[in-house]
Amino acid sequence: MANIPRLFAGQLSPGDFRARISKPDQDASDPNLGREHIDFDTAWPFAGNIHAVVKQRINGINANQTPDAANLSPRTIYFSALPYVPCVKIFLSAPDGSSITWREDVGPNAPGAGSLTYEAFNDRVVIYSQSGQFRFNNLVCAVVFKIPARDLGIVGNDPHPLARMLMGKRGDDYGLYASRPGFDVRTCSKAQMIFSSDDEFTVINGTDSNSVKGTAKTATDNTFTTIHFSYDWKGYIPIVLFFCTFDGSAGLGRNYVLPADREINTWGGAYPASGFITFPSPGVGMVSLRRIGELSTIYYSLIVLDEPLPTG
Repeated sequence: MANIPRLFAGQLSPGDFRARISKPDQDASDPNLGREHIDFDTAWPFAGNIHAVVKQRINGINANQTPDAANLSPRTIYFSALPYVPCVKIFLSAPDGSSITWREDVGPNAPGAGSLTYEAFNDRVVIYSQSGQFRFNNLVCAVVFKIPARDLGIVGNDPHPLARMLMGKRGDDYGLYASRPGFDVRTCSKAQMIFSSDDEFTVINGTDSNSVKGTAKTATDNTFTTIHFSYDWKGYIPIVLFFCTFDGSAGLGRNYVLPADREINTWGGAYPASGFITFPSPGVGMVSLRRIGELSTIYYSLIVLDEPLPTG
């Protein structure tokens, strides 16, 4: 039986330069190969990695204290500039790196003076507090993905027939490179690439996906629904991204919550729920969701990154 090539790098079809790895027994050079038969393809919009993890310390104050400039909203956190506005994920980290908390994105009727919202730019993220000041004692953290927030639709329909894939010498480096649509891989900057083999990649430590029933019996039942998960311990507490949907009673239907900065509330605007992640022991984590009604089912997914949780 002839060996089937699982690694391909070159011109897959006229004007389409890419590198890809197929699943076992699948021909990587087949331009009609479906995505379900491919392990990696430089044409995928999510082939990039994490651009930066940035943080800024907030010093907690009480409600009756006058805030100084360090507590006023908004707060701006800078990162190395990209040629596009990236996808950004915001969360709070305890200063000692022991927990992760998210706050509700501010909307027209968002409850809670601690609610947060944010704007992303190509070199910074600006974070706002609904109350005009920050009262919590946390690090405000941003994970900046090397993924454009606004031009994903161009991927796969490149109007610029430039050289977008290179395997060999580029400048003083040797490796495998693929540029974004509209950029020549031979001359573009690293920020204009979707893949560079000499980048430092953040990989996924592990994932978990399941469902859990709520535990609150009334709107004022201040109980927590917990989700336990495990991951490979690498000597540090990692960044964990949490996403979920839920089926609720009273005509709520299914509500899509993404990202999980939005507080999950199954009992009405007067009783906002909240959530956080703690790490009881190495390799073990626990998600706590406040005031999830017992008639609600949470469908969740967890992504554990091989990236240390910010401290400071």
